[in-house]
Amino acid sequence: MLHARLREVRKRKGLTLQQVAERVRPRGTTPQTIGRLETGARKLTIDWLEKIAEALEVDPAELLAVPGAGDVAITGTVALHGRVDRGGRLMETVALRELSRDAVALKVEENLGAYRAGDVLLCRALARADWPRAVGREVFAEEEEGFCYFGKLAALDGDGRAVIAAPGPRAPVWRDRRLVRLAPLEAVIRLVE
Repeated sequence: MLHARLREVRKRKGLTLQQVAERVRPRGTTPQTIGRLETGARKLTIDWLEKIAEALEVDPAELLAVPGAGDVAITGTVALHGRVDRGGRLMETVALRELSRDAVALKVEENLGAYRAGDVLLCRALARADWPRAVGREVFAEEEEGFCYFGKLAALDGDGRAVIAAPGPRAPVWRDRRLVRLAPLEAVIRLVE
């Protein structure tokens, strides 16, 4: 089944219905129209898909949920009691295909802090202007000389020089590393035997 992920992408971008409506070209539209397209009350045509994608500054394919193509439908919600509530029409997906764009995958060789041997760490590269958002997060970092590191980005200056603390007890801290690529950790895949 194919359905739109307009609301999910809009909210991820931090935009209101009004803001998206104003960005639609050539003449804009109303927030109500955007809302109807999000809920399915109005049919999403190819023309509308392209206009909304341009307004959200994404590829049109990102606005479509295609089970079996890297998107997984959310089955229900779970709370403290552990029971899964499948009530209501969630119409949400986890867009795993998005993780593959600009991704770096690292396999954990041995237990390392919170990570177990065999875990796969998926990191997604950021544009240089967004690097400050990664301070305090675990990242994959690549230096000018080609050396690469994984750890918490403890500090970053305006020239791209970083301090990175490796995970785990008594782990090293790499200082004054001049970075050319920075990719914060987005997901951990743990295969359970």
